[in-house]
Amino acid sequence: MTPVKPPAMLSRLALRLRERRQTEGGDPALTAEDRGNIESFEALLSQTLALLSSENEALVVGDVGAVAGFYEEKAHLLKSLELRQPAIEPFLREGPDVTGNLRDLIRELADQLQVNGRLLQGMAKASEAILGEIERTRSREGLRGLYDKSGQLRDETGRESAQTKKTL
Repeated sequence: MTPVKPPAMLSRLALRLRERRQTEGGDPALTAEDRGNIESFEALLSQTLALLSSENEALVVGDVGAVAGFYEEKAHLLKSLELRQPAIEPFLREGPDVTGNLRDLIRELADQLQVNGRLLQGMAKASEAILGEIERTRSREGLRGLYDKSGQLRDETGRESAQTKKTL
C-alpha cells in the first residue's frame, strides 16, 4: 500500500487551492501563479498584436515576402495563446481589478484578426485573378492543341501518331 501524501504534495492544483483558501476578503483570491499566468498571457497578446499590426501593414503595401516571413512566428504565438488560455479563462468573468487590461487586449486581438483575415482574403482573390489571367494567356498562346492544314483541331489520336512518327 502506498502512503498517502499530504495535499500540498499531491499537485500544483492543491497548492493553489490551499493558497486561495488562506487569502482574506470576499474578492476572488489570486495566487502568485494566477497573477503570473495573467501577466504572461497579456505579454503574449501584446506580442501577437504587434506582429499582426506589422503583417497588416505589409499586406496593405503588398509586401508578400514580409507576410510570408511572419507566418512561423504568428503560428507559434497563436499556438501559445491557445495553450495558455485555459489558465486565464476562469478569471475573465471577474472584474478589471483581477484581469487588468486583458479584456481590452482580447478585443483588440479580435479586431486585428478580422482586419488580417480581410486583407489575406483580398490577397488570395488577387492571386486567383492573376492565375486565371495567366491560364487564359497560356491557352490563347498554346491554342490548346495541334491543328491540321485546314485549321481544324486535331484529335488526341492524331497527336499520338505524330509522336510515334517522330520517334521512328
